[in-house]
Amino acid sequence: MGRQIQIHVLPKDVNALLVAMRDKEPLEIAMRSGNSATPERLAFLPEDASGQILVLWSKRFVPQLQRRYVAEAEPPYYLADEQRESVLELSLSSFTTWEARPALTQGRIYGVFGNKLAQFEKCYERIVRYIRRHWRKNPALWMGGYVGPAASDWFEGGGLLLPNYRPPLRSDWIQRLGEQHPH
Repeated sequence: MGRQIQIHVLPKDVNALLVAMRDKEPLEIAMRSGNSATPERLAFLPEDASGQILVLWSKRFVPQLQRRYVAEAEPPYYLADEQRESVLELSLSSFTTWEARPALTQGRIYGVFGNKLAQFEKCYERIVRYIRRHWRKNPALWMGGYVGPAASDWFEGGGLLLPNYRPPLRSDWIQRLGEQHPH
């Protein structure tokens, strides 16, 4: 069984999280899928990263991450598998528009903890504690989750926070999203 925390996040927020975790649990980050079994570790996310799916892991649990080959895909690729490996999936928020307004979809940090070391789940809980202490609760309370500081500044500048998809243009969504910036 997996657990997740929903987040609206910009690359700057993820980079700050990586720096904050260095003393407690140094985390590695890489693209979840790619063209080779050994992923290229990223020191930090570039500012233009949006909508990417990455993996977070600690060398304590996965000294050398190897992605598995997915031959049945067209074209074939390599994938880090959070079901089998002690890695966390990090889905970044995506920039988009909704009703001609700038918008940001919701991402998440997701992990599967069955048949893995209990310390791996504690690592995830450390990350979640950091987010709950240093990020704000989503101002759209019906959506839940947390908003990183950079994403929060972006929101305060008039951007919309969306769920993990672009909602249809219907009256219920117009009302719900209109509550974020009521003027």
